[in-house]
Amino acid sequence: MAHYPGYTVLRTEDCPEQHGTLTLLTHDVSGAAVLLVENEDVNKAFGIGFGTFPSDDTGVFHILEHSVLAGSEKYPVSSPFVQLLKSSMASFLNAMTFPDKTVYPFATPNETDFCNLMDVYLNAVFCPLAMVDSAVFEQEGWHRDADGTVSGVVYNEMQGALASPDAQLQNALQRAMFPDTAYGFVSGGDPVSIPALTYEKYQRVYRRHYSADNCCITLYGKMDMADKLARLDKDYLSKMPKAAARPRLTMQDEQPGAFVELPYYTDQPKPDEVQCALAWYTGAFADRERQLGVEILLGALLSTNSSPLKAALLAEQLGADIDIGFDDSTLQPTLELLLRGATVDSARKFAPAVRKAVDELLKTGIPHDLLLAALNEAEFASLERPGSLPDGVLDAINAATGWLHTGDAALLLHTDKLFAALRSKLEEGWFDTLLRELFAPAPVQVVQIPSAPKAADAAAPVRTDGKLVLEHPLTAADLGAGDATPQGSAEQLAGATLLRHPSAGSLYLNFYYDLGTVTPEELQYLNLLADVLDELDTPAHTAQQLNTLRSTWLGDSRAQLDLWTGRQKGSPCHAKLTLCLSLLERSLEKAVEIGGEWLYDTVLTGAAAEAAYARVVSQLKLRMEQLFIQQGNEFASTRARAHYYVEGAADEACTGVSYYHFLCSLLEKADWAALGAKLDAVRSRVLQNAALTVSLHGTEDALEKLRTLLPESRFAAARRTPAQPYTQPLTPPVNEAFIIDGGVNYDVLAWPMPRDSRRRVLARVMSYEYLWHTIREVGGAYGTGMLCADGIEFLYTYRDPHLRESYDTFADAPAALAARDYTARDLDEFIVGTAAKLDTPRKARAAARELDHRYFCGITDEMRAADRKALCSVDAALLKAQAAALSDVLSGGVRVAFGSKDAVEAAKDLFDRVETL
Repeated sequence: MAHYPGYTVLRTEDCPEQHGTLTLLTHDVSGAAVLLVENEDVNKAFGIGFGTFPSDDTGVFHILEHSVLAGSEKYPVSSPFVQLLKSSMASFLNAMTFPDKTVYPFATPNETDFCNLMDVYLNAVFCPLAMVDSAVFEQEGWHRDADGTVSGVVYNEMQGALASPDAQLQNALQRAMFPDTAYGFVSGGDPVSIPALTYEKYQRVYRRHYSADNCCITLYGKMDMADKLARLDKDYLSKMPKAAARPRLTMQDEQPGAFVELPYYTDQPKPDEVQCALAWYTGAFADRERQLGVEILLGALLSTNSSPLKAALLAEQLGADIDIGFDDSTLQPTLELLLRGATVDSARKFAPAVRKAVDELLKTGIPHDLLLAALNEAEFASLERPGSLPDGVLDAINAATGWLHTGDAALLLHTDKLFAALRSKLEEGWFDTLLRELFAPAPVQVVQIPSAPKAADAAAPVRTDGKLVLEHPLTAADLGAGDATPQGSAEQLAGATLLRHPSAGSLYLNFYYDLGTVTPEELQYLNLLADVLDELDTPAHTAQQLNTLRSTWLGDSRAQLDLWTGRQKGSPCHAKLTLCLSLLERSLEKAVEIGGEWLYDTVLTGAAAEAAYARVVSQLKLRMEQLFIQQGNEFASTRARAHYYVEGAADEACTGVSYYHFLCSLLEKADWAALGAKLDAVRSRVLQNAALTVSLHGTEDALEKLRTLLPESRFAAARRTPAQPYTQPLTPPVNEAFIIDGGVNYDVLAWPMPRDSRRRVLARVMSYEYLWHTIREVGGAYGTGMLCADGIEFLYTYRDPHLRESYDTFADAPAALAARDYTARDLDEFIVGTAAKLDTPRKARAAARELDHRYFCGITDEMRAADRKALCSVDAALLKAQAAALSDVLSGGVRVAFGSKDAVEAAKDLFDRVETL
């Protein structure tokens, strides 16, 4: 067993799930818990998590999360976190507040960067200047302006976060389930309560919770662990003796049968937009076998519209959709069923309907194949670890969670024995017993009813604006040459182009059908087809049976549209209908069989399909209405991009306001037979005639097997139309505002710009040298930035209390940036931070998709090297010239905003048209 001076090693153990070993330690002086995850992952990660348990709705821990990253004793600058964002090679850099903990993780593939970031993070959390500078509290938390209005970054963020009916419903549900513990409070902060937080209480809460004996530190990846532990001990932990007692979470007496009726204030209350949430406690956090069993059970019974419990509930026609929620990260895990699109009367019938459906299911027992499929799907996900978070960041969050609730930071990092145990219990009827136990108590219930709004009631700074001074600042020399694209092969087989890239482990099989010959309207229908496929039967299987087969044999399977702008001459738009399959190599034959049946043989006409269309279209419309409130900046930028290049126009038609109008039109016509006929015709033409590219990311053996499978599969065709660019006419730019519920705004200003990698540096300077300060720190918006894409650039704000004022700030940007002086060190920071994003480490599935994207778009290693070279050539003169030239560009740009009624009406002269969504 390794020995680390200053620490006591509690245990070391193999961990095949993390492809390495785990070592748990305690720091002798401070009592800090430390977990080492040693493996060969070069995307090294660090995380420090504190137990933080709110006792009110002031959001103090959320404000502290922001504040500690706003300057520290060793790094006394006003925004070290922002300076790291622009100059680090980090693949992940953030902090997050949970209901019971605050975690500060990062990941980076660069050793020097890792040491810099670790020191900045540790100095931030243990030595923040926020404790002696109330200006930080006022900026990040709240302050009152001269006109009496309240503002602040967290205050404004939570104004937006709590604007949606979903967020208000969730908070009410938590209050009903946990009236006496920390989980009953809004950990992010309720804007009504945030102004009650004083600077003195904020200081007291920090000192109580941000102590070394109330933290868990994780070091992950391929690195010298002894060196990192020695740095921790010498620079921080050895100077921090243990406190008298750690703060602790308390248990809540369960509240079965609790009922809350909640209004949701909107200018357009509709009687069929009532929501009803039912929730149950699922047992002890430490019983990981039970909690994993709950996850598998919910996947088997409720994951799709055809899953037995969800299908039975939808058949009652109480509402448009039912969502599930399960949080097993808290001391008392809970599950939730949410009925959307209900009426007051039908909402009251939801709990009895769940009780009836569960009882009916238990009479015959849960189908074995459904449970096995859900278990296989969960096990594959635990191995692949999908999503964008680096594995080390996930481990740091999980380590903090396990440590917090059980004292064991390694608890959540082991899963293989849990799956093995549940496989044996699958044969014993254990899941039936679990289902009976879970739903036996009366649920906690919250009914949310849309209602019209009520009438409204009448020292010297210790931080500087200087630069962050790191011990080992990165330079362009640290960037390296970039990774070469793995060499693949291409061949013609069964009417398709077969690509293969070498890959070990999971196998990724993607089928790309070219859509160069379809119309814009047909593209919308194909997008809807991808959304509705899960709901449809085939001649051989019901939708439920087919979904079960997919979960049993495939790790992930989805149909989607892909839209990319190519680097070929003329910047063509490549549009594809894509079937994406991930699997273990032994399942390849089944994958081809199931994928072919699912894509080609689903029945698109008839009564069953028509009922699915009515159900899914209504569900999609409801989801988009929620997303308008939560992610308005994405819809605004999508709308703006549609005017300038084909990819943007196609994307807006399939994901933006135009697609929402398309769904509304389908619901209004309710001609589901005509819809089925249209989908059938478009699908048939594309699948039988469109050029097909089959991309395999796997071994040579898998390629050999696929060569035998494809000619006999549904994917084979004698002749296909050659691929061609997708085209559609562009509409003239128009300034638009869309009124949404909620008290925040999302402002976008976009303009066309030919592709030039050097402009990514300008975007980074704009984001972190100008917009962050003026829009976020002064203006109080939660997010802001400048982004460059192929053919377009845009400025945006996110959860912004302002609308007109932010557009004025945008207009002042060119002169402000052009007037700045940029030193050699500034340029190094800008270039390093920008170029590092070209090589952000990707997980296996994302890496496979990126290789396919490069293939279709003609992106070569030489192009990527040229982009890197051009980016690294940016100098001060070019930056200033680009900034100055923005003035004319911005004045001709297009404005698109999603905002509150008051803000839009006050700035309606900025827009050519206004629409209420």
